[in-house]
Amino acid sequence: MSAETAFAPFSDFVTSKEGQERITGAPLPQIIAKEQAALDGMCRDFIAKSTFCLIASANPGGYLDISPRGDPEGFVRVISDTLIAIPDRPGNKRTDTFHNIIQDPRVSVIFLVPGKLETLRIRGTARICIDPDLLNSMAVNNRAPKLALMIHIETAFAHCPKCVIRSDLWQPENWPDSSGLPNMNVMMVKHAKIDKTPDEWFDSLKGTGELDLY
Repeated sequence: MSAETAFAPFSDFVTSKEGQERITGAPLPQIIAKEQAALDGMCRDFIAKSTFCLIASANPGGYLDISPRGDPEGFVRVISDTLIAIPDRPGNKRTDTFHNIIQDPRVSVIFLVPGKLETLRIRGTARICIDPDLLNSMAVNNRAPKLALMIHIETAFAHCPKCVIRSDLWQPENWPDSSGLPNMNVMMVKHAKIDKTPDEWFDSLKGTGELDLY
């Protein structure tokens, strides 16, 4: 189904910045002014405590991908006020982010710290680094990453905590019951049309390295 077909039942859309801001209002000048061209001490401290981030990149067709990264605190290496490195741990080998930045190096990252309401956003230009000294310095359980995503920071700013507050993200007593949701194995078997049960699919991955965390 095309986008035009999907949107067809609806007719009222905002098509300009001016029209949008008539509804939402314009940001205070201070909100724009908070963007920094480099990391300061507060930003560096936030990244040092972060255990999870999301990386946005664009594929050659112009569509955006968002990829999660997670590790113990301090996993993102702050090399300077304008340069960070994010290790690449074992995954599903799609490496969409890496494929994308080879064609278009522009990325955005949002950092989260468990229990912290604010988030930190950065934008910049990325490269894939295989410097052995850097990779070895990012080893966990004596296993170094094979690649690291290095990002030259062009803007950095703290993001409003309201979405985290509204979602009760760090309030487990208010989390929805997710026990009825399918796990990854069930989704893989259905979506990839694999001729195995979910348990058989999981068992087939054992010993292949696909289940390794590091």
